[in-house]
Amino acid sequence: MTDPAAHSVADKARFRVLVRALIEYLKPHKARLAQAAVSMIILAAIKNAVIYISGPVVKGVFMDKNMEMLRLIVIALPFLFVLRMAVEYANGYLMSWLGQRVVQKIREDLFEHIHRLSLEFYWRKRSSDVMSRVINDLSNVQSTVQFIPLYGIRDVLTVVTCVGLLFYINWRLALMAVVVLPLIAALLGVLGKKMRKASAESNVIVGEISHKFQESLQGITVVKAFNYEDQAIANFKVSNDAYFSKMMRYLRATAMSGPVMEFISGMVMVAIIQMSGQAIFHGTMTVEHFVSFAIAYVTAYVPLKNIGNMNSKLQQGMAAWERIYQILEEKPTVVIKASTKNIEKLDGKIEFKGVSYKYPSRDTQVLQNLSFRINPGEVAAFVGPSGSGKTTIVHLLLRFFDPVSGRVEVDGHDMLDLDTTDLRAHMGLVTQDTILFDDTVYKNITIGMPGASMDEVIGAAKAADAHAFIAAMPQGYDTVLGERGVKLSGGQRQRLAIARAIIKKPKILLLDEATSNLDTASEQAVQGAIERILGGRTVIMVAHRLSTVRNADKIFVLKKGELAETGTHEELLKLGGVYKGLYEAQT
Repeated sequence: MTDPAAHSVADKARFRVLVRALIEYLKPHKARLAQAAVSMIILAAIKNAVIYISGPVVKGVFMDKNMEMLRLIVIALPFLFVLRMAVEYANGYLMSWLGQRVVQKIREDLFEHIHRLSLEFYWRKRSSDVMSRVINDLSNVQSTVQFIPLYGIRDVLTVVTCVGLLFYINWRLALMAVVVLPLIAALLGVLGKKMRKASAESNVIVGEISHKFQESLQGITVVKAFNYEDQAIANFKVSNDAYFSKMMRYLRATAMSGPVMEFISGMVMVAIIQMSGQAIFHGTMTVEHFVSFAIAYVTAYVPLKNIGNMNSKLQQGMAAWERIYQILEEKPTVVIKASTKNIEKLDGKIEFKGVSYKYPSRDTQVLQNLSFRINPGEVAAFVGPSGSGKTTIVHLLLRFFDPVSGRVEVDGHDMLDLDTTDLRAHMGLVTQDTILFDDTVYKNITIGMPGASMDEVIGAAKAADAHAFIAAMPQGYDTVLGERGVKLSGGQRQRLAIARAIIKKPKILLLDEATSNLDTASEQAVQGAIERILGGRTVIMVAHRLSTVRNADKIFVLKKGELAETGTHEELLKLGGVYKGLYEAQT
């Protein structure tokens, strides 16, 4: 059973960590923050000056009918209001600038950090949940950074200066007015904890709602083909109802703070009126002092009430900031050493030495004590049943993961000692699911080689048998492909992926079931393009269709993460083992 006291201490410690992390983003802008603080102090001073003279003005103008005082007030007040307007504008602009700049930096850090994380993070986290944090949660953080200091600090300064004025006018009445402040602070603390918890839970559900939306939109053809619309809508309603319930918990706590503070303040005001009336009757307090005191109290109460309302926004913002900070706290599972080697010239020799690997989210080993060698310029194919570890070999070569045990060597160097970015620059990749970006054909081909000349791009496209269909497009290489390349057929997308891989002139070419999703005609076209670019490269082919690997120099047959057989196509057929069984099943 969880200890509530320990849980509370942990919550407070976590809250302090979050606040310190957020303050780090404000530190580079201390000058702007100081300027905003000065403007807030000036505003509070102007407000208190108006309050202090209000009593004497009421008495002098309306009771004593002092015309000189009236003329002075009519002349002075406009100047005071113009000054106040200018200071308020400066204050609002400065805090808006700070809010935008801080969130801009958080957004950049978040985007950069996500791209630095290992592939394992993307398997653990839904993309819709990450997007919900980047968009919805970051918007709440922006409101917190921008408006809480703007209104919060200003209102706190107003309350503090007004309380100081109350004590200056009449310390006995001031004690009566401020005795309830600890009670209000305790109330805000209790309600704040409830609001932060409810807001954090609702933010999680927003991620679930985003996931439901994204999932249905991406799979709309399946949804309609299988008459799944009603079930999809029902599933969405469950999440939507849960969000409503959590938000109502948050809003109940928010709604409670205002009326309770109104009641407490009203009772205090009754006591002040009673005590002030007695003091005036006994001659120990003047009417103008009472007017100034009453105005100061009301002026202090309004921002105090605003602070109660802002508490809900603060808790919502901190709950959102925690979800963002959780991502910023994520650590890559692949750790790059401080000192690594660059490869000026790569021959393309690959060797696995007793390599074992297990995905963090699984209990079983994907690869077990796997050892093999591929010499420079050889075409090596990996085949085997689904789940035998074929694609994991490609991921290890790209260093998306590190082995649990054993070594992966390239040209005799342990991959852990090499610069990963430099190593990947010598590799080209064509996968089963081709990812194209909503950009031009030229930009999609040159992703791995930005700044490539048009001649180089056309040469790569011709080698990949893609130039003809690209040239037939409305804007040729400047044609925008749309989201995920929706304007192209499967075969065309694969040929663009091949062009993207070979424009880098890679020494190691990785083909992960590059033709498995294509029809026969497209497969033949893509296979022909692949065969034209194999010469002089070390090629790793992961294949399900054995017809695509018949000409490989070496075929490695995997079974349950272990190397079952090795040989050429003819040698493995003669062996009569796993490979022959797979081949006969397909033919």
